[in-house]
Amino acid sequence: MNQNIVSCGHKINIRTPVVLWNEGFACPNKRGRSTCTHHDPKLNDAPSRKDSAYKILKPESAYQELTQQVHQFVLHYDACYSSYHCHQLMTESSFKGSHFYLDLDGTLYQTCDLYWKTNTAPADDRQGNERAVHVEMANLSWEALAKDSECLPSNKDKYRKKSGEWLLDLPKDYREKIQTAGFKAASSRAYGTRGYFSKKVNGRVVRMWDFTEEQYQALIKLCIGINQLLPRVKLQVPYDKNSGRHPLDRLKNYSKFSGILGHAHVQKGANGLECKYDPGSAFNWARLKKVFDQIDAKLS
Repeated sequence: MNQNIVSCGHKINIRTPVVLWNEGFACPNKRGRSTCTHHDPKLNDAPSRKDSAYKILKPESAYQELTQQVHQFVLHYDACYSSYHCHQLMTESSFKGSHFYLDLDGTLYQTCDLYWKTNTAPADDRQGNERAVHVEMANLSWEALAKDSECLPSNKDKYRKKSGEWLLDLPKDYREKIQTAGFKAASSRAYGTRGYFSKKVNGRVVRMWDFTEEQYQALIKLCIGINQLLPRVKLQVPYDKNSGRHPLDRLKNYSKFSGILGHAHVQKGANGLECKYDPGSAFNWARLKKVFDQIDAKLS
């Protein structure tokens, strides 16, 4: 199975399964980046067109330009059961999209060439998508809790504890679309006896179960690959040296940060935009930092 992520003819083997757009999910609403020049400028923020309209002119020059323009890799939860569910919602929209989906079993889907822009996190300055690549990670967030669910109402929580693990009750229609047959989605970590984590993000208490172990393993490999493909995306995450903690709220100088960060770090709801909270209270930023610090130490 393919293990490469690609952009403008350049490939990086990230050593984990990647389903490309010609074999899996194709981004329904990509756009041209206004900061890049190797495409028809009519594609910038225009209504979605047929895939054949999105042509990269002079791919090598386009790639060199892209490496100078993109310096953020933004992480999202999709508030969906699975990547298949997420893609369904993307196709129902006239403007939403994401470069990558990360499914419960760790399967990655690249939906378009990274040269293109996807409208995933405009950020409070409305320039966020120009400087970023995005991944939507399958996780229901607060939709998993019966008392908090807004779009997927239920009279019971969508996780249950079995044999010491917190397992997601995945509806058959979505379970059958997972690449790994018979996969059981278990929260990588659990908080106490309740299972879910609860922290305030950008002013809202976000209660959610953690992502799966398979997702973390694949995500770390994807981050390393993104850094190799787009070197301005540094292998670093938001971290406050004074407190020794990873901030969850919007960063003060969010537009200048070069590295891997969350949707919440760039969008609190200014300029008429929605306040965002992903990847949420359960996401294990410390795990990513530990791996990235080890890589940095080896290179030093």
